[in-house]
Amino acid sequence: MLSISRLGAQEPANNHIHWSVPATLPPPRGATEQPGLAGASAGVHHDLLLIAGGANFPDGMPWQGGHKKYHNDVYLLRPDSTWLPPVTLPFSFAYAASVTTPQGLLCIGGENENGPRREVFLLQWNAVQQKLENIPMPSLPQPVTNASAALHGNTVYLTGGETDTGALRTFYRLQPGAGHWEQLPDLPLAVSHAVTVVQSNGEYPCLYLIGGRTRTATGISQLHNSVYQYNLQEGQWKKMAPVPAAALSAGTGIATGATYILLFGGDKGDVFHRIETFNAAIQAAPDGHKAALQAQKLPLLTEHRGFSRDIHLFNTVTNTWTKTGELPFETPVTTTAVKWGGDIFIPGGEVRPGVRTPAILKGVIERKQFFSWSDYTILALYLLLMIAIGIWTSRHQASTDDYFRGGQKIPGWATGLSIFGAKLSAITFIGIPAKTYATNWTYFLLLMTIIMVMPLVVRFFIPFYRKLNVTSAYEYLEKRFSYLSRGLASLLFILLQLGRMGIVLLLPSIALSVVTGIPVTTCILIMGIVSLFYTVLGGVEAVIWTEVVQVIILLGGALLSLVLLPMRMKSTAGEAWASLAANAKLKLLDFHFDLSSPTLWVVLIGGLALNLTVYGTDQTVVQRYLTTKDEKTAVGSLKLSAWMTLPSTIIFFSLGTLLYLFYQQHPEKVNIALDSQDTIFPWFIVNELPNGISGLVITAIFAAAMGSLNGSVNAVSTVFVNDFYRKIFPARSEKSYLLAARAATLAVGIFGTVIALVMAGTGIVSLWDQFNTILGLFTGGIAGLFVLGIFTRRANAFGATAGLLVSGVIQYLVYRYTHINLLLYALTGLASCAVCGYLFSLVAGQRKDIAGLTIYKN
Repeated sequence: MLSISRLGAQEPANNHIHWSVPATLPPPRGATEQPGLAGASAGVHHDLLLIAGGANFPDGMPWQGGHKKYHNDVYLLRPDSTWLPPVTLPFSFAYAASVTTPQGLLCIGGENENGPRREVFLLQWNAVQQKLENIPMPSLPQPVTNASAALHGNTVYLTGGETDTGALRTFYRLQPGAGHWEQLPDLPLAVSHAVTVVQSNGEYPCLYLIGGRTRTATGISQLHNSVYQYNLQEGQWKKMAPVPAAALSAGTGIATGATYILLFGGDKGDVFHRIETFNAAIQAAPDGHKAALQAQKLPLLTEHRGFSRDIHLFNTVTNTWTKTGELPFETPVTTTAVKWGGDIFIPGGEVRPGVRTPAILKGVIERKQFFSWSDYTILALYLLLMIAIGIWTSRHQASTDDYFRGGQKIPGWATGLSIFGAKLSAITFIGIPAKTYATNWTYFLLLMTIIMVMPLVVRFFIPFYRKLNVTSAYEYLEKRFSYLSRGLASLLFILLQLGRMGIVLLLPSIALSVVTGIPVTTCILIMGIVSLFYTVLGGVEAVIWTEVVQVIILLGGALLSLVLLPMRMKSTAGEAWASLAANAKLKLLDFHFDLSSPTLWVVLIGGLALNLTVYGTDQTVVQRYLTTKDEKTAVGSLKLSAWMTLPSTIIFFSLGTLLYLFYQQHPEKVNIALDSQDTIFPWFIVNELPNGISGLVITAIFAAAMGSLNGSVNAVSTVFVNDFYRKIFPARSEKSYLLAARAATLAVGIFGTVIALVMAGTGIVSLWDQFNTILGLFTGGIAGLFVLGIFTRRANAFGATAGLLVSGVIQYLVYRYTHINLLLYALTGLASCAVCGYLFSLVAGQRKDIAGLTIYKN
């Protein structure tokens, strides 16, 4: 296929790591030199790097008669690369599996002069008393050395290793509070000296077992380049793409970024096999021939050039490996790489047979951003256009009817685009491609449920809002039930929007910051201040017309990306299709009956409830129904919005699929510095699209975020003024209410911006999941009130209020104690409120005049 390069930009080194040696191990007690250690345990606790145990040959190389010495020292490195005094343990050990936990450094098994160990202990740094504490932990079922371990949550997983009789297939885990190690399904092969890492596969965390070796009865080990994935949810092993080396053992690796694994060095086995072959021959040879064979083997040891310096990168989503660089120093094996303060540390290890290194290697991942002056210019022009729209629409604001309903004179097509844009947020723009990149198309039908609920909203909801001439959707609840119901629903809506505003500003700002270089706080302030300016001035009219522009820019940017993305690929259409089919990336329907996964039933039922809630009862949408001149125009605007969902959804899901293909074909172009998979689309935009075009698409993300913010700000001020302020001060002038509306808009906008700034240090893994969780948990009960009021005659004020309160309790219990998919939260909230509300109404028996307030004529 054709290729487009970034105009005026050099090809970036996305994954460059700067290596240095900030410290070397201090000499052990009573010695003047430190020859280095292999097999030491390493981890971080209370901002100290702990290096414990290890082995070396201080008296000479083993072929010169030197003996291996096991050590019991623990070295503690400060962040400023200075050492605390070492601590002595009551025992020596080396080659233990080690893992950093929140409680300290866990050291598992290993060996010493007496052979393999089964003891497990935790090293904790007591920052208050400035001392190291050694806490015994549950011992292993058997002695194990040269195993590997990884942590998920607070659960530790131990894979393989070896005993005196050979390599093991055993797989254990230690859960918090457990008094013993639990045995899991055996490994696919018996292996020691492997790398074990827990990393997300884009959807959920998995354990990866990489490389290693298996000692055989012949004395010649089998080295592996295999990679196996263990699904922590389903408890099954799966073979993945092998490391691009003939074999690799005793290396080290870490999880980094959102879905990447870095593998450092390792023994490729060419010299190692020759040495083992000599060892086997020497053992079998008559005494008279042993010396000659020893002499032939000696150059393999003394002239050894060291181990592989390659750094391999694995993308767990695309299942691809690439060589991403080399270590500039002698690369150690039998050591443990750890993450400390975002940087990579590789302490000590064996650099050649019998030779250890005292060096502490430090790798700093370079974080590059690419945003040109032309990109900044396009963004600035867009922001100026938004300000101009705010000034233009402010000329027409004479009353709260103008401010909240646009004088009911806004064209239906503009309102339709606005409804579409109100729910097509930056979270959608970024999150859907990222979710599809990592998974498949099973969420596609979720957005199609918008079209499915449209007839219900058109038939049952819009007529009520237009007939009752409301400004706030919750005015209906007072007419049908009581002011208490209206007040509770309005309060819940306001709280939801206040929380939502921080998220819709923060999350796109994080994604934009890491790829453009614009600080997160600057992104938040730009979007918050500009959108607040035009929303305060122009009210809902400014919101709608700016959203029209934002939708055009957003869809234009998405279409540009959809056209240009395939031009950056190198496979044919047939090859691409085969890859997608082989990896189930186009999977649309999942017929399993599993309420914890996005199966067909969950997506359809949950999506219908969620979108009935959003399009039938959410003030940010309902308010737009009220800006047109009549009901027919309002219905037309909803239909336009709903049917626009189909092509836009196809565009965004296709973008995710194409991103998968692109990074599968170009594994070197990912950025391991990006800690969230939600940045994958913005990263592609700024790194692969031409300057100017990338600015346009990034501007679309700004536009979508601002559209979500201003819609929420205006809706909250509408609810506050109409549902609370007018009730408290019923005799004020229209000018006073308009002033209060602008003041409320300003206050709410400032609050949302400040909340986003406060939250700027908080990491949230998935934009899409977080967004839908919030919607489902807190809006289902409000929708239940509307269903209760519109579709039943027997419901009353007491039942409605009680149903809403009980629904809140049920929602908490469902969220806290079940594993149902987040898409079902809207259904559980709606159903629990409607059912409980109806039952409470039957008990209370109170009724009021409800003529014209239900679907029934009498």
